[in-house]
Amino acid sequence: MTKVKDIIAKLNERFPENIASSGDPVGLQIGSVYAEVTKIMTTLDVRPNVVDEAVEKGVDLIISHHPVMFRPARNLDFSDPQNAMYGKIIANGITVYSIHTNSDKAENGSSDWQAEELGLTDVEPFAIDDDGIAVGRKGKLPKPLKAIDFAYYVKKQMNVDFVRLITASNDKMISTVGFVCGDGGKFWRDALKDNLDAYITGDVYYHVGHDMISSGLTVVDPGHYTESLFKTKCAEILNDFKADEKWPVEIIVSQESTDPFQDLM
Repeated sequence: MTKVKDIIAKLNERFPENIASSGDPVGLQIGSVYAEVTKIMTTLDVRPNVVDEAVEKGVDLIISHHPVMFRPARNLDFSDPQNAMYGKIIANGITVYSIHTNSDKAENGSSDWQAEELGLTDVEPFAIDDDGIAVGRKGKLPKPLKAIDFAYYVKKQMNVDFVRLITASNDKMISTVGFVCGDGGKFWRDALKDNLDAYITGDVYYHVGHDMISSGLTVVDPGHYTESLFKTKCAEILNDFKADEKWPVEIIVSQESTDPFQDLM
């Protein structure tokens, strides 16, 4: 039988835990590395609807992008919905393993997948973390676009219903772009240092948006849920491992949306 530790060993070759950003709680979240695995499910987030799906489908191992436990639980009082979810995971013998910033920083990981999704060329590392490894990527658009058209381009390429454009001029021409997956607001000044025309990241704060405009930087915020690309890409990688290692496991992608927002147009 395939065990959790076998899956983790292969994933660590591709997304080493030791390159995760400082303080990022990646790796084994709940369960045992010695548990047997017959069915794996990939997901962006571990939320109650995802856990219900895993139980219904007989999943042994959930592999998520966002860690299920960003902060330690202070108790296991099941009247708290988060704690109740932990209880259901444990009661059903499910193991949870998370690959977060080590996916963003790894070669051929989340940042490179997003660069490909955006159609960027001449892709290079961008936004260097404390360990000297880039968190994001930068590159050139297939052709220059006005800022307003660039925002709609991002919306289309990233397959989202809603983006926010932050710019002093809708007519500014955009050729060079940097991005950090998810919430990369703290790296926006790196785009200025690299003389980029625009920056893409999620969860931009209101007052930071003012600072971005004052600096002359154009920014597109497509939200955080764009990282759901992880679900399908990670499943593809696991299927490659399955073929190479001859694992007798089934690999599925969560069909549940964990986007907390409804964009009403």
